[in-house]
Amino acid sequence: MNAVRTTADRGWGWIVEGWRSFAKAPGVWIVITLIYAVITFGFSLIPFVGTLANALLSPVLWGGLLYGAAALARGEPLQVGHLFQGFKDQDRLGPLVVLGLFSLAAGVVMVLVLFVFMGGGLLMGGALDHAGAVIPPQSMGGVFAGIGLVTFLIILLISVLVGMAMLYGVPLVMLGGQHAWPAVQDSIAASWSNMLPLLIFGLIGLLLGIVAIIPLGLGFLVLVPVMIGAVYASYREVFEGQAPQRVNLAK
Repeated sequence: MNAVRTTADRGWGWIVEGWRSFAKAPGVWIVITLIYAVITFGFSLIPFVGTLANALLSPVLWGGLLYGAAALARGEPLQVGHLFQGFKDQDRLGPLVVLGLFSLAAGVVMVLVLFVFMGGGLLMGGALDHAGAVIPPQSMGGVFAGIGLVTFLIILLISVLVGMAMLYGVPLVMLGGQHAWPAVQDSIAASWSNMLPLLIFGLIGLLLGIVAIIPLGLGFLVLVPVMIGAVYASYREVFEGQAPQRVNLAK
């Protein structure tokens, strides 16, 4: 699918659209968010299997959340059952789980990178010590710092790529009817084209997340639906060419 390149100010505009989506049905959004939180927390209590389930099913649940945002945008009422729409639509369930597998595989790669680089550095230090090599502490510290920096940059790059792939990948599968791999490719390309507005979008989201933590984390009951609505607004504008109506905040 062809993606539209948007302007930097749309990063804030999508947040505004997300708030408008939340304001249409705040009570239902909060109930849906609570159910989503209970499900993910419940999975986290199950060792290993729960982690796998969370990784594989998160795109399915996020697809349901985005389906709810799309329903609201069409003027339809938001329903709690929208959260599970990804499970109901068998044609979408498979590709959404594949997106989960993609995310899980990326997590495994990051763990392997951490093990190879950091473990390899420790083994190298042990081997040199066993061989009786005399290396100044400053030099060894520099080597380990360099290894740590390279490891961090690789993990950061993988994390960014996964984020770019999933941002539009989930709505492209759930709402656009695409298969998983084409959705990942289109999502990364669209994210790259809209890097500046997405950077602003992410920074604002991060600041809002910090604020949401303050009241015992209860702010996330509002922030999560707002961000879902914002992602949907971004997807609709970037891939469907439907820029939401500008909002006059002075009203």
